[in-house]
Amino acid sequence: VFALSPFAFPSISVPTGVSDMELIFSTTLTSAANSVTTGTLLTGFKSYLINIRARSDRDNRSISFARVFFNNDTTESNYQNVSIKGENDPALEAEGQDLPPRIIVPTANSENHFLSGATMTVYRPESTSGYKSWYANLGSHTSSSNSNSGARRVYTVSGVWRNTAPITVLTFKMIGTMADGSDSDWEAGSSFEVYGLK
Repeated sequence: VFALSPFAFPSISVPTGVSDMELIFSTTLTSAANSVTTGTLLTGFKSYLINIRARSDRDNRSISFARVFFNNDTTESNYQNVSIKGENDPALEAEGQDLPPRIIVPTANSENHFLSGATMTVYRPESTSGYKSWYANLGSHTSSSNSNSGARRVYTVSGVWRNTAPITVLTFKMIGTMADGSDSDWEAGSSFEVYGLK
């Protein structure tokens, strides 16, 4: 009978409490807000992973857009992106713009209980040797019906912030306006998480 030696396979020890992924910002809104800011983020990470689940209180459209700004830089021409957009009508479309990262969300004018989902990665946010690159996948559903134009959308977006400064703060800002011309807000229940990847 062949018996395996206890030394045939080396044991692997994984330190407890050690992870290459750390939650460095998290909030879920308890009331409406036009923007959400992380404050100064912790350092020591090779990339940021951002998750957003959200909805807008905009009352005159079924979708709304939001922006992600780095270091409070709201000058949109300092950013660029290219995106591939798919929706039920039209099927597929590509576009390039000088805009910051954007999030598309359902609104108060959509059916109840629909919130968007978005995941974004910012690469080497602490580097000073080049512009900051990011990549995002996002989607929005506004209705249980598939007959409405734009009721179901998905975007894949790649972009650059043309700045070599380390990213120290993120701001998530709603940009759509209400029927009366006032700013729309993130609805209560919208959530934002930022993870640092080592």
